[in-house]
Amino acid sequence: MIELRTRTYQSEGRYVTYPIVVSGADPTSINKLNSIILEDINKILGIYSMDTYPQPLQGPDLFLKDSLYIYYYIKRHDDRYLSILYTADYYNPYGAYPSQMVYTTNIDLINNRRLNIHDLIDMDTPSNIDLSSWELVTTGMGGEAYRKIVLEYILGLGVETLRKGFLTADIIGYENLLGIFSYIRPTRIGISISVPHYIGDHAEFERDIE
Repeated sequence: MIELRTRTYQSEGRYVTYPIVVSGADPTSINKLNSIILEDINKILGIYSMDTYPQPLQGPDLFLKDSLYIYYYIKRHDDRYLSILYTADYYNPYGAYPSQMVYTTNIDLINNRRLNIHDLIDMDTPSNIDLSSWELVTTGMGGEAYRKIVLEYILGLGVETLRKGFLTADIIGYENLLGIFSYIRPTRIGISISVPHYIGDHAEFERDIE
């Protein structure tokens, strides 16, 4: 099994942690795996590379800097899959509130390739993209009342919008229409979907692997 080590990047309000592969495979495979991880980290950083809010035109000649903290969590790490979930906490002093987004990287360790949700579930089966049949597992905001609020928002988007969201899932960029990212656990498939700030910025759902 591959061995991972944490790398840290820190510069001008950016603090980023991510894993790299250091052993457990041949050098060519290690380089390929690390290139997938680094490509995704750079894409995440690219989203926050430009200031979301412009400097005020009036007031003191002082531009307050934004901040970004990215942490990673290993969801699955065995001989078959490596699944990494990142949380990106972003704060701009000229914005209304801080935000947290989720991104993921899923890798097929047998073929050394990136996976997306289309590789994990059958997109042609309507029930697979019906999140009312998935388990809401978001931590810190439990209870049936919260589940009802989240599902009301998601189902209110409409079946066609949700389908388009799944079709663009796992793209790290603005093309990802609903901010859907998948991850893999030992016996389950999970997704994170963007939701309004008042219900937590993102919500996670899981279902058993069939």
